[in-house]
Amino acid sequence: MDLLALPRAATAASLALGTALRGARVFHPRGHASTATVVTDGGGGWGARVLDEPGRHDVVVRVSRAVGLPEPLPDVVGLAIRFPGLGRDHGPLDVLVSTAGGPPGLRHVFLPEPFGRTYSAVLPHRTGSGRVVVLGARSEGTGADWELLAASLAGRWTRWGRLTLGPALPDAEAETLRFLPTLGADDLQPVPLLRAVRDRSYRQSQALRR
Repeated sequence: MDLLALPRAATAASLALGTALRGARVFHPRGHASTATVVTDGGGGWGARVLDEPGRHDVVVRVSRAVGLPEPLPDVVGLAIRFPGLGRDHGPLDVLVSTAGGPPGLRHVFLPEPFGRTYSAVLPHRTGSGRVVVLGARSEGTGADWELLAASLAGRWTRWGRLTLGPALPDAEAETLRFLPTLGADDLQPVPLLRAVRDRSYRQSQALRR
């Protein structure tokens, strides 16, 4: 008997209902999407292809404010990156990071800008070699260039790639984007903690969006 099934379903249903009433995502309702390029450094030794192998990837990126508050009000900012063909069964690999604390421990706590300057996936991933890794990013200050980061639970951030934004996507195309960070890749999976809640809420909220 799964004792967490009811809480998971209730949480997912609540998020989906909020999406239906709002007519948009409950979190990160508005954002800007664009094409981009990721150049990976290689040699990371994490046990995941995208983190370890040098290369160049054409990706799609969405940058959004979590609650949708207008600037200059503080808000958690999210960065979503889609790597086509690098996910499970040759599907997309979606990586989502949001502004959070930078040091170990605080990486698992969302913080609004300007208090949070390092982006973190908050929940760690497990790689094909069994290592646990926290994914992150840091803007280089231009708004178009980002360092892609990785760290062990208690280790320092190390760079594994660089993201450079390209031309913006048309609004109609950007609105059709559906990121599913819970799918992961065969060698890069989100840890099971809360994964079922997040996956179900993503799917239900996306199905109910107008």
